[in-house]
Amino acid sequence: MRIYFCPECGGYSLGPATSCDECQAELPEDSWADITEEELQQLEYVEDFDLPHGISTWEYDVVRLKTDTEEGGLRYTTGLLKRMGDKGWELVNITPLGDKDGPRYGIFKRVWDEGHVEDDDSDGA
Repeated sequence: MRIYFCPECGGYSLGPATSCDECQAELPEDSWADITEEELQQLEYVEDFDLPHGISTWEYDVVRLKTDTEEGGLRYTTGLLKRMGDKGWELVNITPLGDKDGPRYGIFKRVWDEGHVEDDDSDGA
């Protein structure tokens, strides 16, 4: 089955979907994943799981990295890592998603702040 993840609220909607069931934001065309019934049950379990007050939670982001052989790859990747670090993201892994010889992705995490507002990049960084 296909589900669509919302970049605005972090929720998911069962496909086909063009807007988020939770916040009504428009869903990007590439925000979907094919999952099994068991994986859907895991998502529903996590959704119902509440942490005690005061325990830190994390947010995650995955970004495609360029290889050293791609033009400007090392310069691009170094700049990207510095910018992510400046915004509080910690690189926790670099991995291919799917094909082991495919492109590499950086997996980042940072402490989730309930009052978090996405940076607008108006600082020119």
